[in-house]
Amino acid sequence: MYSFLNSTHTLNERLNLFTASVKNLYPEIIGIAVTRIDEDDNLYSVYRSPDYGDNFPTFISSISRSPRLNKMRSSLEPSIIDNMLSHQSSVKKIHLRLLQSNCISSMACPIYTNDTFIGVLFINAKVKDFFSEKVNYFTTFSILITLLITDNFNNKKAFHSIVKTVLLLSHHKDPETQNHLKRVAEYSRLIGLYLARRGKCNGDFVESVYHFSDMHDIGKSLIPEDILYSTEIYTDEERAVMNQHPDLGCQLLSNILTTFKYDNNQELNTILNIIRHHHERYDGNGYPDKLKGTDIPLEARIVTVADVIDALLSHRPYKQPWSIEDVELYLINGSGTLFDPLCIDAILHSLNKVTLIQQRYPDVIEETVPL
Repeated sequence: MYSFLNSTHTLNERLNLFTASVKNLYPEIIGIAVTRIDEDDNLYSVYRSPDYGDNFPTFISSISRSPRLNKMRSSLEPSIIDNMLSHQSSVKKIHLRLLQSNCISSMACPIYTNDTFIGVLFINAKVKDFFSEKVNYFTTFSILITLLITDNFNNKKAFHSIVKTVLLLSHHKDPETQNHLKRVAEYSRLIGLYLARRGKCNGDFVESVYHFSDMHDIGKSLIPEDILYSTEIYTDEERAVMNQHPDLGCQLLSNILTTFKYDNNQELNTILNIIRHHHERYDGNGYPDKLKGTDIPLEARIVTVADVIDALLSHRPYKQPWSIEDVELYLINGSGTLFDPLCIDAILHSLNKVTLIQQRYPDVIEETVPL
């Protein structure tokens, strides 16, 4: 019954065990789904219990469209639908898909960590009035699930802090601004969600890429500063040194992972793939391994596009920001050679959101004031 508490399991494994235990007690339960919220108030599922199949949506457009979910978020209280057959849903397409899975009653619970709303837990059953009759039990159930989710969320944040602290204590400099890293994470999520809605990946994968995309360049912390911060065109020798940063990043992260016994193999592979392969090219002319096309891990293909977009749109000591129109043209011209065409399609469909992210997380440009 309590095997879901075993921290050696992944979050999805723990949620599967927990759901199976509850269904043994209450066979009326169809399943649960865990969703996260993005910057535009959209929900995307990061976990769906196996019983749903594809009938619980990967993506739910802005919860502001749903009075039920809006009220739940502000009240911090679960929201119960006793009979979905008679419920007038504001999102009819999703409502119909759930009915096709025999969901007759539903309970939605807000997920918070450190007073920040991060998502919604959905629990559905195949009989009406199910949750109202057992509200205390399933409120407790939702709290336990929320604890598992927030524990996982906070572990990822703690892991980031460990990496940053190790770099600081070892006197390595982080060459990137925090807002650059935040923008790359947001662009990565934009691309990932577009692909998820087209069946190319799932929400759990998108969440991992979102959390770990900001580690793509940690190997640069081991590059000599005279090369790293140079504003001149690199010599062949300097370029060869700079191109070592994916390998150096993997070595650095592996040492940290070993020291702190971080053993989530699925997430470890995602992190290392991002670090090692975000400079591969779709045509096979990148580095370090000259991988081509879909041999490049999808997480790396996503972060490649996200990182390039932000570099082009940002101020650098050696260049001014490009216009969004010039960036669009560069991406179109590089599709299929530099970049995965699917990732380019994703970002071209979201250029208005790219601009909003730039505005939301601006860099502070330091200017020298003459004495």
